[in-house]
Amino acid sequence: MKLLIAIILLSASAMAFSQDSSSEALRRISTTRVFAFGGIGYAGTISEGEKDFMIIMSLPTAEAIVAFDRLYTTGNPQAKNYALAGIRLLDKTRFHDLLMSARTSDLKVQTESGCIIEEKPLREVAEDLNSGKYDPWFDHKGLRPRGN
Repeated sequence: MKLLIAIILLSASAMAFSQDSSSEALRRISTTRVFAFGGIGYAGTISEGEKDFMIIMSLPTAEAIVAFDRLYTTGNPQAKNYALAGIRLLDKTRFHDLLMSARTSDLKVQTESGCIIEEKPLREVAEDLNSGKYDPWFDHKGLRPRGN
């Protein structure tokens, strides 16, 4: 009986920690300074936005879609592109709906690839996502489309 109670308490605390970390990740990524996948800067480190993206991607599919939808609505331009990337992997139909909105956007996104920092139109980065430009990175991370 004590073992059962210990297991239940441990599971509950792990779930609470997971929800806290995903809430924090969503808060941080909504104001991230750069949209980047892969190593950036001279040291080739992983951006904080990418780390937070991976935390959100680790949620159950329905929760991740809701989180990315919220991020697309409330986040800065960099966050909107992370949201598009996640939704593209999770729900292609929803991605195409958001892509229509992104195609008319005049927002500018700060991107980083290696040591190169650029400002690009959100619609251009959205089209890069749509065309599969980032797919090799997703494949490398073991991320596969889950949605329709």
